[in-house]
Amino acid sequence: MPYINVKLAGTLNRNQKEEIAKEITDVMQRVAGKPPSYTYIVFDEVKGEDWGIGGSLLG
Repeated sequence: MPYINVKLAGTLNRNQKEEIAKEITDVMQRVAGKPPSYTYIVFDEVKGEDWGIGGSLLG
């Protein structure tokens, strides 16, 4: 059972999340042979001020 955690700085709307979830699920089915009903996807939206890269915060 795949569990996929998508972390991103900022936010997505519901339609974007649905499209991403569908695409990831399709890839897992096509490439790994995993049934869609077994694929779990979680979105973690992080504020830019809580995400750092290269020693600086994004927000």
